[in-house]
Amino acid sequence: MINAIANLFGAVVKVIYNAVGQNYGLSIIIFAVISKLIMFPLSLKQAKAAKNMKKIAPMEQEIRKKYKGNNEKLGIELQKLYSEHKVNPLAGCLPALIQIPIILAMFYIVKQPLTYIKQLPKEKIEEYVIEMRADEDKEKKVTDSELKNSELEIAAKKKILNMKFAGINFGDIPSKSLAKGIPEKERPSYLTLIIPILSLISTIIQTKITQRNSNLTEEQKEQQKTMSMMMPFLSAYIAYIMPLALGIYWLIGGIVQVILQIVIDFMINGKQEGTVAKLLSGGEKNNEKSNGTSS
Repeated sequence: MINAIANLFGAVVKVIYNAVGQNYGLSIIIFAVISKLIMFPLSLKQAKAAKNMKKIAPMEQEIRKKYKGNNEKLGIELQKLYSEHKVNPLAGCLPALIQIPIILAMFYIVKQPLTYIKQLPKEKIEEYVIEMRADEDKEKKVTDSELKNSELEIAAKKKILNMKFAGINFGDIPSKSLAKGIPEKERPSYLTLIIPILSLISTIIQTKITQRNSNLTEEQKEQQKTMSMMMPFLSAYIAYIMPLALGIYWLIGGIVQVILQIVIDFMINGKQEGTVAKLLSGGEKNNEKSNGTSS
């Protein structure tokens, strides 16, 4: 399934690539924006579901306390509550689940752009691999691993893809800037390390926004703390070991998602109650203090 999605996305990136004057980096950026815009209706639905869940949260907690230890009765009463208020507690999960195959497909695309974007046949890529080998190695069989790991080098050396945009080579891998044994001329700039750092920051912001929009029990919040600590560092690590194209895709997508979240806040909550506004201004803390004073 992931391979099929990668083929589909690769075909879309190829169309964009040809439309923007055959620039790989710009194509990845545009695709990141488009993919987030396509996901907007689902994100809006997720936000509405979260708001509805928050409305019935006190009633849900009361039911959970009342029927604690009686799972059968608890399930029946919760289902009644959800039905009465027309709430689907799983509605908010769909966008997150969809993101998983999308990211996995992007792994394939940025590692094998000749296969998924240029859509070159396997035999042609094998020819390039053999051509780039030393004379004594030309008779050896090309392995699948060698084939996959050679595509970026072939794309750059054979100039099959224009990998540079705004002075950035989207085929560079940040970890190689610190790796030993790589000739200075082939070593990526240390500036490539900025992308994993920005990916870390972007994911932290997205995680905070997601948590503010969620309706979780105290137990679930504790479990989510571990995930919220792991995800930013995981995204930074992946951006560190993968081609810059993936890190920039992740980064641009994160920026667009924050902008779209502001739009969603205005559509659902209005200016004063927006999640992003609260996140930036600490509005929730101020509200809690004022509520405590008034009581």
